[in-house]
Amino acid sequence: MIKRVVCLWILLLFSSGSAASDFDSTYVSVTVVGSGDDVILVNGLASSPEVWSETVDQLQSRYRVHLFSIKGFAGTQAASSTPEVYLEALRDEILNYIQYAELDSPVLIGHSMGGLVSLMVASASSDTISKIIVVDVLPFYSLLFNTEATSAQVAPFALGLEKQLLAMSDVQYEVHARKAANIMVKSPEWIETIVHWANTTDRAVNAQLVREVMTYDGRALLDRISAPIHVIYAYDQSMPITAEQLASLYQAAYSRAETVELIQIDDAYHFIMWDQPEGFHECLANVLLDGQCYDLQN
Repeated sequence: MIKRVVCLWILLLFSSGSAASDFDSTYVSVTVVGSGDDVILVNGLASSPEVWSETVDQLQSRYRVHLFSIKGFAGTQAASSTPEVYLEALRDEILNYIQYAELDSPVLIGHSMGGLVSLMVASASSDTISKIIVVDVLPFYSLLFNTEATSAQVAPFALGLEKQLLAMSDVQYEVHARKAANIMVKSPEWIETIVHWANTTDRAVNAQLVREVMTYDGRALLDRISAPIHVIYAYDQSMPITAEQLASLYQAAYSRAETVELIQIDDAYHFIMWDQPEGFHECLANVLLDGQCYDLQN
């Protein structure tokens, strides 16, 4: 499965006139595919931009897609320096790229951590972004475990988890990655892909970002964002929460946003683009064209 994904990804890039940007960056690299209005894709923790392969296939005939790859993730070489706050460094890299490439009102699409970074980018430069599409992430991740959580409360646990990840043997780390992958995607083949990405991700980069994502409360950013925010989130009956409870959690978390659309996609785990590709890409196309996903559940 892993070889097939890589081969399809390479074929897609070479057949679509893609080009690596010569943007000089410490923490990211960028590949540009297609032509048209600008769309930026940002992947999540320990992931490859290959997660967007079908998305790129859907978008490249109408949009110029800018695929960000985070150095140190999924087999790529980590940066030689470590920023004090990695999330802020990634935010700044994207802002610098938008200016460097002279992008005109791009759309930001981010999965998981990439969605949080997209919110950070938009809050820092709202006038330059046309819309933000956030895929399966809250502005404060730890609300999933405690709706009254604060960054200060979560910090000791997050720091402990960072240390634990760094101290694991390779075997222990793979066991941990596999347990996580099993609740992130339904297909056994995609589970293997996620585990492979985790095993080939720089451990220190990932562990620092895990800590930062757990403690970063981005709710205060939302009222600084004038562009519409579209949040596509997953629900499955196997989750330890009802659909109504999850909807309420997202509504409360994004309540400070000026304009927000919340879209639930059923029968999916965290990697919605893999579990429900049809519904996900239909929603994405609708948001990009019409500014609204519409109700996919009916």
